[in-house]
Amino acid sequence: MQNSVILHLIKILSQRQIEIVPAEKCDILFLGPYKPNSLKGKIYSSIKKKFPRLEDTFNRFNMKILNRKFQPIKIFHSHENYPFPDFEYDFSITNHLGMNSEKNLRFPLWKDLIDWKHLGIIRNTNKFIKRFDNFYNIRSLMLPQGENFLKKERKICLLSSHLNEPRKSMYFNLSKYFTVDGYGSFFNKDVKHHNLSPNSKKEILSKYAFNLCPENSLYPGYYTEKVPEAFLGKSLPLAWADNNINIDFNEKSFVNLLNYSKDNYFEISNLLKDENFLKQFTTEPLLLKEPNLNEEINFIKKIISSI
Repeated sequence: MQNSVILHLIKILSQRQIEIVPAEKCDILFLGPYKPNSLKGKIYSSIKKKFPRLEDTFNRFNMKILNRKFQPIKIFHSHENYPFPDFEYDFSITNHLGMNSEKNLRFPLWKDLIDWKHLGIIRNTNKFIKRFDNFYNIRSLMLPQGENFLKKERKICLLSSHLNEPRKSMYFNLSKYFTVDGYGSFFNKDVKHHNLSPNSKKEILSKYAFNLCPENSLYPGYYTEKVPEAFLGKSLPLAWADNNINIDFNEKSFVNLLNYSKDNYFEISNLLKDENFLKQFTTEPLLLKEPNLNEEINFIKKIISSI
């Protein structure tokens, strides 16, 4: 969160010194998603059972906030595809499309990873950013893919920490027709965490014609770093995403496997061997219009005025 565009916009637009303080003392409280059935949620529940006093600690923390004379502005912020929580919040910042509310901002992860230094937003390259290479250059996203991927051996790479369905089926079906090399903690147990991989994703992608880069789930608006990073790595993205993805990206610049699942990816496997089919992707940019932060700036101004 400390490296996000949102926090930097708050600093710039408020013209105040921003201090990170304990939650019970803050003016703006950012709240993340909580998913009880997730691994983190199960661990949290397990810890609470072993240490019952933790529940009292959390209750006391909540009371500290409730008993304040001035309540903090609560902002639900998530780049994940989690449902909205049942706790009350004043504003939300998510990936979701179709949220018809003045108190919700759609701000997908890929947009947070753009290099916005031309707007005065200067950020350090943390482990998550270095995992790819660096922040995304807008001009590179607006230029065509080019023929670089056509010159590579027609192999597929998959960078993943899991092989849950339907990712598993994509991997095994495409493996019938292509060499599919796996990278990440699922394939290499020496990689303890995806931010600690010995090779940058851009370095890996540069060696492959295709990148199998499915989203973790289908949801309108849930489009992360996967397609942009394949594109910037000069590897044709083989995505799997909700068809509203064309609101963010030029759908002619990548393959959406969602449209080819009916025959277990047989048709697309043949098309990926067809030079004429592949050439159509060489002239297409990923972004058809230059992104800006106008909506984000107006939204942050609204939050600041609420304090």
